[in-house]
Amino acid sequence: MSSQRDTKVWVSVFFSCLFIQPSIHAKDSLRSGETLYYNQTLVSAGEVFVLGFFSFTGWENQYLGVWFKDDKERKPVWVANRDNHILDSSDYLSIRRDGNLVIADESSANWIINSGSLSKTNNTIAKILDTGNLVLLDGDDNGKIIWQSFDYPTDTYLPGMKIGHSNSDPNNKKSWFLLSWSSPSVPSSGTYAFGLDRFNKSLFNVWRRASDVYQPVGLWDGSSFRFFFQNSSEGFNFSLVSNPQEDYLTFNNMGDNFSAWFALDSNGYIIEYRKLQEGITREIHSPCDISNSLGINSQGCLIPRPSMCDAGDGFFEHRGVTQISSIATVSATVGYGDCELICKNNCSCTAYSSVDDGGSCEFYYGDMNDLVSKMNAGNNSVYVRENASQTSDNGRKRKLLVAIIVPVAVVSSTVFCLMFWLYYVQRRKRKCLGMYGFLRRKKENFQWFPWKSQDHTEATLDANNLNEFGAKDVHDHDLPEFSFSRIKAATNQFSYQNKLGEGGFGAVYKGMLLGHEIAVKRLSKYSGQGLEEFKSEVQLISKLQHRNLVNLIGYSVRGEEKILIYEYMPNKSMDSFIFDPSKQHLLDWSQRLHIVEGIAQGLLYLHKYSRLKIIHRDLKTSNILLDAYMNPKISDFGMARICLDNQSGTKTSRIVGTYGYMSPEYALHGLFSTKSDVFSFGVILLEIVSGRRNTAFNDPDSNLNLLGYAWEVWKDGRFMELLHPGLAESSSESEVSLCIQIGLLCSQENADDRPTMSDVVSFLSNKEEILPTPKQPGFSALLNLVGAASSRRRQEQSLNTVSFSGIYGR
Repeated sequence: MSSQRDTKVWVSVFFSCLFIQPSIHAKDSLRSGETLYYNQTLVSAGEVFVLGFFSFTGWENQYLGVWFKDDKERKPVWVANRDNHILDSSDYLSIRRDGNLVIADESSANWIINSGSLSKTNNTIAKILDTGNLVLLDGDDNGKIIWQSFDYPTDTYLPGMKIGHSNSDPNNKKSWFLLSWSSPSVPSSGTYAFGLDRFNKSLFNVWRRASDVYQPVGLWDGSSFRFFFQNSSEGFNFSLVSNPQEDYLTFNNMGDNFSAWFALDSNGYIIEYRKLQEGITREIHSPCDISNSLGINSQGCLIPRPSMCDAGDGFFEHRGVTQISSIATVSATVGYGDCELICKNNCSCTAYSSVDDGGSCEFYYGDMNDLVSKMNAGNNSVYVRENASQTSDNGRKRKLLVAIIVPVAVVSSTVFCLMFWLYYVQRRKRKCLGMYGFLRRKKENFQWFPWKSQDHTEATLDANNLNEFGAKDVHDHDLPEFSFSRIKAATNQFSYQNKLGEGGFGAVYKGMLLGHEIAVKRLSKYSGQGLEEFKSEVQLISKLQHRNLVNLIGYSVRGEEKILIYEYMPNKSMDSFIFDPSKQHLLDWSQRLHIVEGIAQGLLYLHKYSRLKIIHRDLKTSNILLDAYMNPKISDFGMARICLDNQSGTKTSRIVGTYGYMSPEYALHGLFSTKSDVFSFGVILLEIVSGRRNTAFNDPDSNLNLLGYAWEVWKDGRFMELLHPGLAESSSESEVSLCIQIGLLCSQENADDRPTMSDVVSFLSNKEEILPTPKQPGFSALLNLVGAASSRRRQEQSLNTVSFSGIYGR
């Protein structure tokens, strides 16, 4: 017995030592040259708050957060990288040489924490305050705040934080709101939000993202504020600020011995925390239980009423891992609360779990006891319906019928689809098709009617085409459709102040939808290609999932209005950095190399690993967007094409694209393939290295563009002359040479000579690999493409060829 007791003591000591978090000499700040690793912390001067890395799953999925020092549960009140978790413990927090606060790893890939307000000085200090506010201070300007975490709240409303809107910068409107976690143990952005009503500046709501469902939870009555679940606001000093620059609610605690704050949990509940001498207490308030005595109506309670299942609506948690066969998985932008609601309203659902960091749900069907008995040891949370095994005989019969009917239906559908596919393969030669094809039933045979193909002339869209498109193609997608009036309100009536830019087929606006910043692409009603481009992007991007592709979150159609809704990229497009002299220094060499690798990975996915081979056809620097951590995301798929099977490419009679990025075979002959995208990638790579546009490059000693100049200096061994001067200190000659050589290989005149994107990714990852010697690039001298195309058209007309081509520049 004594031996067992000693063993337990030593084990206890071991684990106690393992989880002790050493700090950097109990410091509250981080200066240039210092680092904060996963097992270190910063502590505020009054020892109120702690800044450090945390994880709910061991060493993996690390987050940087702030929590109360004396909170035994260490529940974070703010998370820096909630949607970009760290995979291992080698990452660290530091201040980069340009003064920006970053999470970096051994490969020098940086995530800029203060991307919303970048530093203009390299003398900065990061400091955690006793308020819980993490600030980046200007060491050259008496500690002026450059950036603060209070401007970017997560799920917790601390004293001193703002909830509302800022209108001070018409081009960059800010909103302060809470966004729930995906689940109790996953900090990523969840389902529910809390903030100021867009139209009523005294009303505060909780709403479900990507839906019209919301619930008022608080009101400013002109002199004071209180939540509807509070009998009084005693102990809180709320203040509402409303002026032309900003509208927001803030609060402070009254009294030195009283400390309280609020949080929005993953179920949409508001939790009221109070810090007392004996510890931290909490009180949970459901928006649906609020007695709205003020008579304010919403569009319905944001949490639906319980279903009337015989087995009950309560769920209790089991910890473990299950491999039950009767599992249905739903992947979407869902949170922990969504999984419970879906299962609760399906009486056949026995249990559910939230997986993939809250990005999808798994639902279980069958006997509860069978489910629980087969669970193995593990840390997953499986929520089982109470009394789920006590079903009636009728329920068993219904499940038996379902168990028979569903497999029969699935098998029958599979056989039918297989027969149709074999029939289709025999009827038609496989070829590269436009994104605009759709199946139509005619008489008793299925026929393929492509909007574009090699042997079809351009389709003219009449009213019937538009109606059929609107009724069948768009609404078949899983993307949510928003009303036009809602999008109009979200963008402030498509105001000029909200306008982010304008492309060849429409304008892009910044907006605020359901508490979430969005980018709204409004296709021009006067563009002949507007409908085709809209159809293409909806059909394509809704099915693509890759970290280096932009995320399409919805659409809107009303008459001639066609609108695409994307996630908002705070750093906008890459060209705003690499071509702007005032911003070029913000992307050092390692960051540019990180962007190049991300673009290559995104293109490789399109060309090889997506369900169908996809050719972008309009790849350029302005179509590469940068998220808050400078991760590149390929956008604008309006002119993309799908290729089936091993077909390498095809010919089009309408050439659309951007001068300077189009490959020679596409610009002059209408031939496009994956190698066309490779050419565009090569141009982008050389632009990233040089910081100069291909089309705007002007060598005074020759008639060369950027490609031609890169070819000349590389041949002569003077390749460092191509590098932007601001990158000289942060780059290495070997990496610069490698990138220039890859750029020249990709931009060779003959498409067959160019590498595939698989080759490019290999070149970038294996820097010791011996690369082929590039040949002269295409369009290496300044060339009038329009004149060349016009000359070619005259020749084709004299030879009585079938196809006529025009170049539509953007």
